[in-house]
Amino acid sequence: MTGLLLPILLFVGALAATFMTYRNIRRGGARFYTLEREIVLRRAMVTLVAAGVLYTATLGVLYFQRQQLIAELLPAEEGDAAEGVNSPVVTTPTVMLEVFPPSPEPTSLTPQPTATVTPTVCRAVVEGSGGNGIYLRDAPQGAELVILPEGTLLTVLEDAPIEAGDFVWRKVRAVGGEEGWAADDFLTIRAPCGNE
Repeated sequence: MTGLLLPILLFVGALAATFMTYRNIRRGGARFYTLEREIVLRRAMVTLVAAGVLYTATLGVLYFQRQQLIAELLPAEEGDAAEGVNSPVVTTPTVMLEVFPPSPEPTSLTPQPTATVTPTVCRAVVEGSGGNGIYLRDAPQGAELVILPEGTLLTVLEDAPIEAGDFVWRKVRAVGGEEGWAADDFLTIRAPCGNE
């Protein structure tokens, strides 16, 4: 705590000198006569220089204290370097494990699982119908099964798209489980599909 007392006092003095500078400049600007204004502004210049010196002294004291603290923490290493004594360098050896003779690869009697390909789920959203939704149909241009509102999330099935009428039709499954065909013009595909 005593090590910080001097820098704190210097800093408070610098703040006081800065405040005095500001006050003298304000007073000097309010004077009417040129001679009085010049005297007050000179006084402000002196307090400004004093504030700068006090700020610099604060930083100098803090730097000096920091250097002393570093010197206290590392006295043995500096003493060895001054005497020319080389401090021993400690290295950790790398452990290399080798088996002689090499053992054969272990064989397992249990069957190993085989990798299976997980199919990519292709998602689509009903969009672009002007808020009206679209019909889910039993076949391309077939009978209407149910209305799919705007924003409905669908799963695009593996069947290839079919062109019928003026539309391209995709086989889809709704969240409720209904399967059918929907016009591709009103679907926004959310994941890359394998049947595109």
